[in-house]
Amino acid sequence: MKFVEDRLYAEQLLNEAAILNPGTWVQHSINVAKAAEYIALDLLKAGYEIDPNIAYTSGLLHDIGRYVGFTPSVIHALDGYLFMINKGFEGTANVCVTHEIPSTDLEVINGWKEIPLHVQIQLSEIIDQIEWTIYDKLIRLCDALADDKGFSTIEKRIVSAASRNGINSNSPISWKNYFTIKQEIENIIHKSIYRLLPNIEESIYTDMALKGTVRIK
Repeated sequence: MKFVEDRLYAEQLLNEAAILNPGTWVQHSINVAKAAEYIALDLLKAGYEIDPNIAYTSGLLHDIGRYVGFTPSVIHALDGYLFMINKGFEGTANVCVTHEIPSTDLEVINGWKEIPLHVQIQLSEIIDQIEWTIYDKLIRLCDALADDKGFSTIEKRIVSAASRNGINSNSPISWKNYFTIKQEIENIIHKSIYRLLPNIEESIYTDMALKGTVRIK
């Protein structure tokens, strides 16, 4: 399975997408990439087989589907998948989907009913054939650890997203997935992931994003 490994190429793709659709999602992507690299480096030190460079580029490109512009719910995940598949990077394409969709139970997705039926079917077929890697898990986790201003606690990100986008009765299932991955990684590195992210404590004192149309989950 092929991932983007060239950082300059990944940065070029992100910069081109940012021109098409400027927004806070761009800096968010950069911060997700940084968080993924920090955690991957500690996983590597703990003897886990992972490439911090792939972790970084996967974080940088996880939201690349936003180049299209605003789309409802998780449609940008499909746009990103198709974009990266067309460039021959199946691994990175999978991350574009898995960072938004934690399981084959698609009803947990907030705004799922806003998505056209043919897109629902396409996403369902894609998620059914994906075998999750450490990069899928790591980027899903880091998507909840970083906003456009820097690193944040998962709890704050969840509340921020809920206040902007609403929730459904299945949302806690999706939230639980973040903490399941967090615990899995922490069991390997034997420390809290929060200890790896510089200045994350600043998120306690900064304002929470309460408005906006960008749905993170």
